[in-house]
Parts: sequence; structure tokens; C-alpha cells
Amino acid sequence: MSDTSRIRVLLIDHVSKVLGGAEVNLLELVAHPALNRHWEITVACPRKSPLSNALVPLGVTQVEHAFNPALNELRVVGRRFNPAAKLRGWLELRRATQRLQSTVAALQPHLLLSCTNKDHFAAGAVGRTLGIPSVWWVNDILSPDFFGWPVRRAFVSQARRLHPRLVAVSRFGQNALLHEGVPAAAVTTLHNGIPLDRYLRNPTRPLRNQLGLADSELLFGIVGRLTPWKGQDIVLQAAQEWVKAGNPGRFVVIGGAFNEDAAYETQLHQFVDAHRLTDRIHFIPFQPDIVGALSSLDVLIHASSKPEPFGRVLIEAMAVEVPVIASRGGGVPEIVTDGLDGTLVNPGDVPSLLKALTELNNPALRQTRARAGQQTVQQRFGMERVCTEWQQLVGSLLPQHSPG
Repeated sequence: MSDTSRIRVLLIDHVSKVLGGAEVNLLELVAHPALNRHWEITVACPRKSPLSNALVPLGVTQVEHAFNPALNELRVVGRRFNPAAKLRGWLELRRATQRLQSTVAALQPHLLLSCTNKDHFAAGAVGRTLGIPSVWWVNDILSPDFFGWPVRRAFVSQARRLHPRLVAVSRFGQNALLHEGVPAAAVTTLHNGIPLDRYLRNPTRPLRNQLGLADSELLFGIVGRLTPWKGQDIVLQAAQEWVKAGNPGRFVVIGGAFNEDAAYETQLHQFVDAHRLTDRIHFIPFQPDIVGALSSLDVLIHASSKPEPFGRVLIEAMAVEVPVIASRGGGVPEIVTDGLDGTLVNPGDVPSLLKALTELNNPALRQTRARAGQQTVQQRFGMERVCTEWQQLVGSLLPQHSPG
């Protein structure tokens, strides 16, 4: 396919301070050769943001797209704001939409692909005005667990008015959209994946050296943003009981908190200090070498108390042959088959988590689960499958541009 016949796709992501799951998914999508043969990709994002910096070595074309603080700092997940803050946010959204419309008019892409809720609203409006198909990559669960009624109502209203195509990252996420009133014909599920060649087990297990652990010493870990619904407190409670029972091994909490969750992070540290567990439970920040960090674990614990939109860390751990224990909820059961390639426990259930840890104290079972988990990821969660499904979806929206 010649360059002139490639589909021009503008990916839109305003996030300026962090490299979250949506941004990591975007990076891996735009970096994949199979997609670049068919798509001519430009990314609209804030300059000098973590996403922008990560795009530079990939050679991806970028254009400026950012929201002013009135909107950029208005985090709608699990937060309430006074009417004045909401008004300032909506006014900035209108201005940001106008700026994005000028960008899109100059680039003339065939398709707009947005990655966050605020970007969905702006991109959807621009697409409707300029007659360009808009795809909303929905990386959240649209439910009362995460969003208040006004946000859910606004989302559904805009989806009905602007007629985008919505892509959920799990069937659970798709069903949540349908439950809120998004038309069924507008939504499809496309599970995330990872580039398998980048998720190969690191036999040096570098995190163990950092913690001063012998290779034979058990290490259980939880990886992710420190926030109450991710369940780090549940893991610490289980760890306390594990140690009290005289079991071997240590626990590591990998991640950091956003500003609004700083108090929660402090509470986690205080719990460990109060129960004199500092020699058995360790805190370390996010690791740029996620493969090395995961390879250092004997078991990954996923403990979310709310439904997980997908569960990326699970497929990452499974890919590097680390057995997983995961909360049964959201998109997780679409990844993990209980008793086959992982263990599912009820969210917030400390006794069930302890039982799962006890079962995986068996090295033979850990090895069996690790191999089964790796096989699951290789068969179902590689980027080749993801790229093929994205090409099919976009081809259905732009049949005149599809490769013959």
C-alpha cells in the first residue's frame, strides 16, 4: 500500500502529567509495524508531556492539543465539584474543541480516535461538524462506581447526539455502556494486547537485588496506582495475616499516588509501621522496567475492589510467566480463567486472598499456572490480533479507504 493510500488517523489524548494505561495502549498501537503499513498516524497531545516524550523515539508526527487547567485538572472519576468549577470546565471544553477543530481542518484526517472522556466530547463535536468519523476508545467503566449521574448522563447524551463509534476494552465495559443507554449498534469490544516480543521474562529478576532478596525467597507483589479502589490496603491486611501465621516470603507494593490520593498512600505506610512489618513489606515507586519488576515476582496480586475496565498488568505478568491472583470483577474474568491460568477471588475478601496465597506456596502449582498464563497471553492478547481488529473496525467505517 503506498503512502498516499494509507488511512490518515488522528489520535487524540490530552493527558499532560502521567503515562497511564490509555497512553501506554496508544503508544504500543502506533508503534506496531502492521498498523503503520495501513495507517498514517498523527497524535494530538500536549507537548513535553510524558506521552509526547515517549512518541519522539518512535518518529510519530505530533500536533499540539492541550486543555487549560480549568478543564485539565477537573478529574471527573470519583470526584465532585462545585457549580463554578464545572462551569469553568465546560467553557474550556468549548474553547478546546474550537482549537482542535482548527487542527483537524488543517490536517484533514480520515478518522479521529480519542482516548479519554474529555477528548471524546471534543473530538466527537469536531468530527460531527467536519463530517469525519469519530471513534471513542473507552478505557473506563461508565458506571456509578466511577462516575456520578451528571457525567454519565452527559456521556450518553453526547454519544447519542454525535454518533461516534465506541470501542470498549472489555465486554464488561461494553455492557456498562449499554446499561447507561448507549445504542448497541454504536459499541464494540476490542480487548487490549501487548507486544509479546517486549514481554519476555528477565531471568536476572533485578528487583530482587534491589530489595536484597535471595532468589529462593518468595516475593508477592501488587503493581499499580496507589488509590483506594486498587486494593493495596486489602493486600496489606492479607500480608499481616500471612506473616502472623509464620509463612515465608515478602510483599512489595509497586506504584505511586496522584495528589488526591496522597493521604491513602500515607495510611498504607502507617499500617506497615504500626504492625512492625517494614522488614516484610516494601514500597517502591513505579518502575520504568516493568518487565524486570514483574519478572522479579513469584506471584502478582490484583486486588481491585471496583470493576476493572480491563486489567493490563495481568496480561503483562502472565506474559513473563508470573502466576496471578486477581479480583473477580469487571474485565478480569475475560482474561483469567479461574483454576487454569490464574486464581480469581472476590473483591475485598481477605480470607479468600489468603487461601489463594497458600495454594500458590506450592512451587509446582506456581509453575503450572505460570505456563498456562503465558499460553493464554500468547494465544489471545498479542498486538497482532489487536492491530487486525482495529484495521477491520476502521475499514468498516471507511470502506472506501480499506486495502483491497
